[in-house]
Amino acid sequence: MTDLFVIEAPGKARLLEELLRKMGVDARVQATKGHLYEMPERLTPLGIDSRFREFERKLRDEVLGQRIRDEVSKAARVFIATDADAEGDVIAWDVAELISDICPEPLRVRLRGMDEESVRESIGTAGPVTKRDAVAGRTRAIVDRMIGAVFSHDGIAVGRVRTAMLGVMDKTSPTTRRLRLVAPSKDGGRPWVAECDVKDPLDPKIAHDLAKVDFPALDFRASTKPISTPPAHMGDIMVRAGDKLDMSPKEANRSLQRLYEAGRMSYPRAGSRGISKSVMRKVAKALKQAGYKFDEETVKEKAPGEVHDAPYPLGKVEVQRDPVKQGHEEGLRTMVGRDLVKAGQQHVIQVAATDAIRAHLSKLGFAREAVEHVASLHWRREEGPRYPGQETWPESEVIERRPDTVVLETTIKAGLGRPSTWERHVTKFMELGLVDDELALTGKGRAWIAGSPQDLLDPRISIAIENACEKGIAGMMDDPNREPWEILSERIVQALPEQIRRPLVEAVVNEAPRAKADPLAPYRPTVGLDEALERRREYAMRPRMPE
Repeated sequence: MTDLFVIEAPGKARLLEELLRKMGVDARVQATKGHLYEMPERLTPLGIDSRFREFERKLRDEVLGQRIRDEVSKAARVFIATDADAEGDVIAWDVAELISDICPEPLRVRLRGMDEESVRESIGTAGPVTKRDAVAGRTRAIVDRMIGAVFSHDGIAVGRVRTAMLGVMDKTSPTTRRLRLVAPSKDGGRPWVAECDVKDPLDPKIAHDLAKVDFPALDFRASTKPISTPPAHMGDIMVRAGDKLDMSPKEANRSLQRLYEAGRMSYPRAGSRGISKSVMRKVAKALKQAGYKFDEETVKEKAPGEVHDAPYPLGKVEVQRDPVKQGHEEGLRTMVGRDLVKAGQQHVIQVAATDAIRAHLSKLGFAREAVEHVASLHWRREEGPRYPGQETWPESEVIERRPDTVVLETTIKAGLGRPSTWERHVTKFMELGLVDDELALTGKGRAWIAGSPQDLLDPRISIAIENACEKGIAGMMDDPNREPWEILSERIVQALPEQIRRPLVEAVVNEAPRAKADPLAPYRPTVGLDEALERRREYAMRPRMPE
């Protein structure tokens, strides 16, 4: 009998089969095509009872479910290799329950990358599929559905993350314009550079006027100890892709996924800004071939509790080539490789004295507020080994950034969303027309703020819910009559501010508790009409017991 690997995306099935064949593993691959079970797309009726059970959560495709069961019945071992994120953990547990009568102990595989070495390592560390891993994703789905259903009204779509994003945009007023200023150095070395967003006390006209200024040569004031730049997580990479390659978050997300499925990039949806030493030694071989100074021991290490390493390219990467000229996918891969080269170096950050700037701009007639703002910026330069893509002599300019890139950056800085959801949240936010091309609130955006609960506009509520989903609570796995995500959802809702808590509780309090759904029900043998009639006839003719 062959082994079976269950994955999410059909796009990587063929490559995984080829890799397994090279490894001498006789296996078939079956895709779930995303989530197996879903709640109705419409938020009404809510479909959640007073015990926080999702009684409307149904198998999306019974034919697909049967196909998975058929494949499992022919397998010697079953490896569930859905994505190693919250959604993948939910799907893994759903698959495990769906096949529990056929294969009660499938193995969970968390693929780091779609290359032979990564697959081999992942299989070697395979473990049991656990319900505990699915708790965060299932809990989040319950709470988010309740918030959306209860507070959305009159065309205003309220959501835990989206509404918090709107609140952050209102409070922080991000801008698509960024000002870069460059001043020469008195020592004749590399110039000093300062950057800031074009916002009060600056405006676009002042920014453009400042970009035309010939700044005076500046003196050295101080420097840091040698420091290294940490590897970029997925959000950092998508922001850089927007700024450097003019890619939308959606384009960057899709390119990263395609690179992953083609075995040219590690698992992309990682929130870590670190890479484990064992992985870095492997990546270092390819990066050192470019001829730049690189020390893998300098690269920031992944924290012990983090599942994934920061994304990294697999195989040869030509960091000396210009990513802009390579096209989206290869350019994105080269950009990640370039950033990793810098992560393996140490640089000293030198800071300039800015008294000369203050005097010079005052003499040119700039307003006092603008003068003080520019003089107080972090005028800096790097000293250390060269790295690919380094700008030796940059020029002053006003940089026009993509609106969706700025929204993504703002969302990440606010602590909202997760690597697997950042792109989706930003794409939907931009489609709703809540901000204009310069990120000022539109009339619709202002109306949505007025029509949304004030507590949900505060990002701290969304973050607190997210953290509670991940952390869980003691004893949630112990109740035989309730699922842990039902217990945790109820506890989270009860802990919310009164104006949020009360409507959520009222939405489910009168919904009678439902029995737990049987995931195997669609596949249990049924009795046909002829068989039922025969059984009834036999029952009627049975010998009667003496009274």
